[in-house]
Amino acid sequence: MYGRFQIKSPTARYGQGLKAVLDGFALERREAVLAANRAYAALGVRYALCGGLAAGAHGDPRETKDIDFLVGDEAFERTGLIVSFRLPMPLRAGSVAIDPIPLPEAPERHAFLDEALAAPVIDRTTSEDVPLLPATALAYMKLASPRGKDRSDIVGMMRAGNVDLAALRAAVARDDELGTRLREA
Repeated sequence: MYGRFQIKSPTARYGQGLKAVLDGFALERREAVLAANRAYAALGVRYALCGGLAAGAHGDPRETKDIDFLVGDEAFERTGLIVSFRLPMPLRAGSVAIDPIPLPEAPERHAFLDEALAAPVIDRTTSEDVPLLPATALAYMKLASPRGKDRSDIVGMMRAGNVDLAALRAAVARDDELGTRLREA
């Protein structure tokens, strides 16, 4: 347990893990994930795979077009409403888009995800260690999205037993929007 996040391998329940997800994709996509992982590590910033690939590693794999990484504040410059890159972030590996996602602006959401980013789950199922956003934090992040596939990702991670529902409920307790979305999921 680190803070409020239980450190648990994404393979703890159904043997998914990132390798099982990537095995369903073309070689270019698999290589792109690992290339992006190496690029972020070389920058020395805090980062963790999030989005559809991480949700698949924690739950039910699904098709996704891009590779999403939640990236720490140290990688971005904020000037008023503008958020820009402070460092040369990877945006594409071959033809595969890489999306560096900054922490949210809302203070409580920012704090929750920043804490999770400090304690990623390390997936060791591929040829190199890849940090994943913990499933509970990923579910929290996906609750902020209005997309149906994000709700499906949350349900898949819950079915796999990788989301701490009590911790997720506590995290959204003071956020009416996310609380409503959790109840709907």
